[in-house]
Amino acid sequence: MPRTSLNTTVNQHYLNKLMKLTEVMDVAASEDIVDIRGMKLVAKGARLTRAQQHTLGGHKLSKTLESSLSAEGGTDNDLILETAKRILDTSVPVNRILGRNAGRGISPQTLLANMQLGQAMRLMLTLTDRDGPRALEHSVTVSLLSIGMAKKMELSNDEQMAAGLAGLLHDIGELYIDPAYLMPGKRLLPHEWAPLVIHPRVGQMLITELATYPQAVARAVSEHHERLDGTGYPRQSAGGMISGPGLAVSVAEMLAGVLHKDFPLERAELALKIIPGEHPHHFLSAISNALRTQPANRPIAPSRPDESDDAAIARLWHRIADALEAGQDMLRDDAERSPRVWALIQRALARIRNIERAFISTGLDAYLKNNHGLHDHDDGTLQFEKAVATREITWRLRDIARDLALNTADVASDRAMLAGLIALLDGAQAEPLVIRDTSAAATPLQTAAAAPMPAARAA
Repeated sequence: MPRTSLNTTVNQHYLNKLMKLTEVMDVAASEDIVDIRGMKLVAKGARLTRAQQHTLGGHKLSKTLESSLSAEGGTDNDLILETAKRILDTSVPVNRILGRNAGRGISPQTLLANMQLGQAMRLMLTLTDRDGPRALEHSVTVSLLSIGMAKKMELSNDEQMAAGLAGLLHDIGELYIDPAYLMPGKRLLPHEWAPLVIHPRVGQMLITELATYPQAVARAVSEHHERLDGTGYPRQSAGGMISGPGLAVSVAEMLAGVLHKDFPLERAELALKIIPGEHPHHFLSAISNALRTQPANRPIAPSRPDESDDAAIARLWHRIADALEAGQDMLRDDAERSPRVWALIQRALARIRNIERAFISTGLDAYLKNNHGLHDHDDGTLQFEKAVATREITWRLRDIARDLALNTADVASDRAMLAGLIALLDGAQAEPLVIRDTSAAATPLQTAAAAPMPAARAA
């Protein structure tokens, strides 16, 4: 793969966050900040202020701004350990997931204490901490769970450290996305996912250029949204193409997304079972073991089920069937299409068939029958499982729409040819599903729209 490097033109979204930080914390130049013509913009040791925002944002620098700054009193190992202790003291799900694995070899706390952050990564984590009241807690949770999953896979101590560091830093690429598109509830159209899809790659570039970690750390960050069956992003890597630490961080990030919801372990187990092959079996067994160690605890749903949920499930089933028919019709007709489009349609059809099987294997097809009687004696378990499965399957369809849209974005004719199938899979024009639930896959990373990124000089 060609060597890539960060663009030295300052990203405006990163700069905006940095300027906000200067209002509450001392951020200083650790060396002279110079533009490509040799003009000194900020002297070594000088504090950054709002007044310098235009100056820094309007120049191409001789080296990246991120490598030339330090923050006094920012995020450090002590704060990370304090956050980890609070999580371990208060989160029953985290403790159950870690289970006995947390005690094998070096403890997660010791690994966290021994992490060498460096000024650039400390500043990244400080900016992450300022992004929201639970942003740092999320990063530390992913780090703890990544270490636990690495232990479950019996990775070496060095690989456990790589997984822990990658879990801590997995979302630093989001600092370069317009925050308006990371707001909870923001719904993107398929073609608007481009900056979100590349944020793991941005994180990899940041770590490669700004830190002296083993390559495994940056690689695991780049893989934290990849899936074992090749349906993840940004590279759609599969099987042995994904590193052990990368697999550990990918499932840890998914798990962290449900820990603050009701019945998180039950949600996680259902999410991991929806499409077999997305994650290694080690991880499903870790969640299943965690469930077995907790007292019997059945999800409680409203006593009077909303019949509109059954109608939503029927619409979802027809959407799957219609997408299959549309894709098959496209392969049967005589229209000229490139080999790439042909391959994309075939890949999409294979994924839709997997989703069709998941719809049936989760029991959602039972709700398609008239007078099914499933609500009559439900203690809440069936409604819970129905809501989680429906949400998961809906997101899998939208993932396929995103995949098709981004892979045809550069060729107008290909994009036009697949536009109908993309819209059908995304469901943006369909009557919205009324599902009272948010599952693991609902927050793979929230959302983002097109924004300038720290661009690679090599593709």
